[in-house]
Amino acid sequence: MRWKLLFLIIAFWVNTASVWALKIKDLSVAPYGDYLLLYAYLEELPWQDLREALRHGLGLSFTYQIEVYRIRRFLRDERVTVQELTRTVYYDPIKNVFFVQTVGALEAPFRAGSARQALAIASSLEGLPLLPLSRLSAQANYRLKVRAVVRKFTKTGWPKKIIKFLLFRGDTLETSWENLRFSL
Repeated sequence: MRWKLLFLIIAFWVNTASVWALKIKDLSVAPYGDYLLLYAYLEELPWQDLREALRHGLGLSFTYQIEVYRIRRFLRDERVTVQELTRTVYYDPIKNVFFVQTVGALEAPFRAGSARQALAIASSLEGLPLLPLSRLSAQANYRLKVRAVVRKFTKTGWPKKIIKFLLFRGDTLETSWENLRFSL
């Protein structure tokens, strides 16, 4: 009975370690002008696997879930904001160019010459405006929670779905929630 329990614990530990292969590094915030800016980037991306997926016509979706809470001593923490930022990376084989597009942004997609450059742009959050400083008070403490999910997706069409099923079975990578306490 002990061996079965030990086996289950080890199997659970190995499974959760493989799920959290990605890590969010250098998580920080800074006030600039009238906004609070977020700085972070993803580390330990499986570059080769993602590059192959892009070359075979699959798109990549980098989704960042961002939450800011005001910490209260005796009550439940007050949610200040919840945001979800999605960046998609796709490859145009005719032009031999990679595109990185922020979903919902009005600007045109960014053109990258290589897969590594496109993935580096999609995996970094440099100077992302979170919320106006007027919504924060100087006396309060806050907690920032950030999580990233990387998904492979296909465009509609059976050949691409078959390629995804046969070649790229692990189609979702996630990070754990990263926390940062800060005050102004």
